[in-house]
Amino acid sequence: MRISRLQIENFRSIKKLDVELPQICALVGPNNAGKSNVLSAIYRVLGRDWINVRAFSEDDVFGKNPSLDVRITAWFEPPVAYLEFKHAPPSQIAALSFEYARYKVGPQKGERRLEQKCLDSKGQPVMVLSKAPKAGEKHQYKPLLAIPAAVREAVPLIHIGTNRSLREHLPDARHSLLRPLLEDIDAELRSRSEKIMVKSPDGTETEIPRIEHFATLMKDILSVLQTPAFVNLQTSIKRNALRQLGFDPDSDSDKLDFFFQAFESMDFYKALDLQVREGDLSISATELGEGFQNAIVLAILRAFEEHRKRGAVLVIEEPEMFLHPQMQRSLYKTLREIGAGNQVIYTTHSPHFVAVPDYEQVLLVRRGAEGTGVSRSNLKSDAKLREKLVKELDPERNELFFASRLLLVEGDTEKLSLPEYGKRLSLDLDRQGATIVEAGGKRSLLEFAKVAISYGIPTGLLYDEDSSDFGEKHTEEAAFNAKLDSLAKADGSVRVWRLTKRYEDCVRTALGETKYQELCQKFGNTGKPTRARLIAMESDLPVPAPFGEVLHWLASKPMPGA
Repeated sequence: MRISRLQIENFRSIKKLDVELPQICALVGPNNAGKSNVLSAIYRVLGRDWINVRAFSEDDVFGKNPSLDVRITAWFEPPVAYLEFKHAPPSQIAALSFEYARYKVGPQKGERRLEQKCLDSKGQPVMVLSKAPKAGEKHQYKPLLAIPAAVREAVPLIHIGTNRSLREHLPDARHSLLRPLLEDIDAELRSRSEKIMVKSPDGTETEIPRIEHFATLMKDILSVLQTPAFVNLQTSIKRNALRQLGFDPDSDSDKLDFFFQAFESMDFYKALDLQVREGDLSISATELGEGFQNAIVLAILRAFEEHRKRGAVLVIEEPEMFLHPQMQRSLYKTLREIGAGNQVIYTTHSPHFVAVPDYEQVLLVRRGAEGTGVSRSNLKSDAKLREKLVKELDPERNELFFASRLLLVEGDTEKLSLPEYGKRLSLDLDRQGATIVEAGGKRSLLEFAKVAISYGIPTGLLYDEDSSDFGEKHTEEAAFNAKLDSLAKADGSVRVWRLTKRYEDCVRTALGETKYQELCQKFGNTGKPTRARLIAMESDLPVPAPFGEVLHWLASKPMPGA
């Protein structure tokens, strides 16, 4: 089960949104872009057993405009099969729709209401049998009103917010991480497949199902609790209940009985608390600090991946919280493993939770004059493209998803030196959200550029006309150069700078041969990229002309909505 498509109208910062969600979905964007609002829309309508009009308020309406209605529709793949009656044909529910609107007529006119609908694949209300089917009788149908509990249960949603409270993931919380794991364990227990050796009073041992032994122990525990006060309370409830129902408590006491029942096995699991012992001291893990609780929540998440690999929708806000880079990379692997059988939707500010080869899993969230918008790449992926991008896999290159403007360069020489020229031009690239990414060689520029452009990221390319990547293959390189040049757009959202001389030759020309050779000798014990950076830091020297133009473009104000 997964959410295949999400439609949102007039919810918080979102005026209108219609987006397809992949199995693993990373929502990436600057602060206040609306990433959390996308997750909130999902959790608001699917993360509760029961929802009513009080789940929303006027603060949830776009622009707090009282004339607007909020609509949230989640489409599922595969559809949910629902039986209105036991022997009826199942109805296929393709989407759940929620509308926070106002009554248009009647005594409640103007008041808010919440309308919930089950929709079919065409977006129409689902029809179900109006009464139980009988042999030889023509079926009569009616629209399915509201959303049955069985349908909600078919969409298991787990939410991990920025408040990493462990209490929300203990077994008694309906949409917790631990509960579905223990439900699976309880189902196995109740299937009687789990056995235990039990010693009888005469000393003989017998193997019986664990669930039977549990029931016996619960009866014994309940008998221990049968104090006179407990018995009197139970008797009082029974007598008063009989009286309220029109029975005589004395003469009719055998007609109805009321009594306390011991825990069922799942009730016992739901009552469990996770404890931490250090030395002789034990304490509930829910009493510990946020960082400690976050570690436990993530440990449960990893246990979820190990023991339950099917059917849930996990919604996670900023999984990188409290984690150093190595653990971020480890958790990203866990999320991808969970995503093999469950849908994972998360927000992130970390390049360790996205990967250029898996760009189809990334949705860019931006906020413009028309509210929050989400863009997904329209670039078709194939094995050849993925193989090329995987070859150049580097966490630093993943930063392109977080850039308001992006400059792609061939290698480390440009990546290290251009920021230094920017400083000398008083250009703050970081403040503008600009990023320089080296593609690992000229041949990789085209693939990286296509990915960035497919998201609408303002993208620049700086490359040498004659690169060592192509050796003596001048015809092939000329054709490749033409492909790079063709990416440029008239509106300036994509710029291409072809250096007719190599990068080092541009610096040599700007400084003069004598000065250039002097600096090469001065920094002679360094590698080529480091030497280029040190030369760029020489404050009394001119900035090569093409680099100034490139950097001013890179540091310019982001385009609206970018």
